[in-house]
Amino acid sequence: MLVVDDPDRHALLQRCVQNNLPGCRIDVVDSYLDAMDRATHLEAHLLVLDLSMDSVLVPAIKRFLARAAPQALIHVFDDSLDSTPGAGTDCNRPSIVRLKQSFSTLARGHLPPY
Repeated sequence: MLVVDDPDRHALLQRCVQNNLPGCRIDVVDSYLDAMDRATHLEAHLLVLDLSMDSVLVPAIKRFLARAAPQALIHVFDDSLDSTPGAGTDCNRPSIVRLKQSFSTLARGHLPPY
């Protein structure tokens, strides 16, 4: 599930998911409240929270989901390091590399303990 409200970020994240987890179902919501509601009803899944949204809420959402949806692997998408000198480009940007690591973790079925 992607939590993103910017169309450009949505397209980027959706492409990344499709390229790295072919055939997976992608749900998109535009608010953290919708994500909190839906995450409790889904089986094991990756929840990608876009930090460019209201980032103050991210720690509270992570705590809530740890209790209410322990089957969710949570990834906070943060691209703030992508523009630093020496950062990679395209699929080698730090944010995309970390996202791919989360995909790999989900594909192996290893959800982190909370």
